[in-house]
Amino acid sequence: MFPECVTCIVKQTEQFLQRHCPDSERADEVTLDIIRFMASAENELKTAPALPSFLNDLLERRCRLKKAIRDDSKHCNDQFLLLEETIRNDISKSINPIQRALLYTLAGNYVMNHQGALENLELSLVSAARLRPVIDDSGKLFDRVRKANAVLFIGDKAGEIVTDKLLLEQLQHPKVYYGVREKGVLDEATVDDARDAGIERVAQIKGIPQELTSFSDLSGNSTFGRIYREADVIISKGPSNFWKLHNETDKETFFLFSTRCQVIANLLKVGIDDPVVMYGKRYQQKIIGVEKYETLCHEL
Repeated sequence: MFPECVTCIVKQTEQFLQRHCPDSERADEVTLDIIRFMASAENELKTAPALPSFLNDLLERRCRLKKAIRDDSKHCNDQFLLLEETIRNDISKSINPIQRALLYTLAGNYVMNHQGALENLELSLVSAARLRPVIDDSGKLFDRVRKANAVLFIGDKAGEIVTDKLLLEQLQHPKVYYGVREKGVLDEATVDDARDAGIERVAQIKGIPQELTSFSDLSGNSTFGRIYREADVIISKGPSNFWKLHNETDKETFFLFSTRCQVIANLLKVGIDDPVVMYGKRYQQKIIGVEKYETLCHEL
């Protein structure tokens, strides 16, 4: 865990508590629980992908917020769905529809868990969709998808999964799996969210095991493990999934996200909220070095 993770997880905690826990004494207790956990837990329990599950369980145990959090996610999904045709029409009118759809799915990741008015969401999406990726491997992404026998798209948050669907419509691949959480963890999208968003019209929806913190830990005998092995190309959405996949050296992996995570922004030398479409092997070469990466690939 990085020091910045402490600030991030405490901020997330405060946001949920401000919306759903008017009892200030209980809210303070939850914040103290978070700080104690950060100070005492074993390192493997404090990795970035494990923190949302811990926070989700804590909020439910202390404040019974599971229903409130799920209501937030449903509201977010519903608002994105109200804008679906507007966004689809904008994409269809573009000179390059597939690129425009990609910008919208990045914009969806930028907005995250929107709980305000619909018109504010629309303005935020349109504004964010004007931002060009500061790392842009989209050409390679589209080329690899065209050549792939099977594609696995790993979704991130509720709401933005609607923009993922619009990108998948443009990719038009005959065999796409869409992976999301089996059950709710904070505002991360679930199988039910994906069904509500209509993802099944463009992909086969598959549940990701709750306890998973790294895709390298997938059991080869599990349903999702077999799908992961089958996929020629993996499209990973959001910073949380980046941490679960950033060490993947065997698969053709692409990361799509807005860099809200300070640690990732520093790692990639980009700004906060910058959109990124990054080829996994570019990351490996950039971060661990070309020579070490080539040696690793040779050993594999």
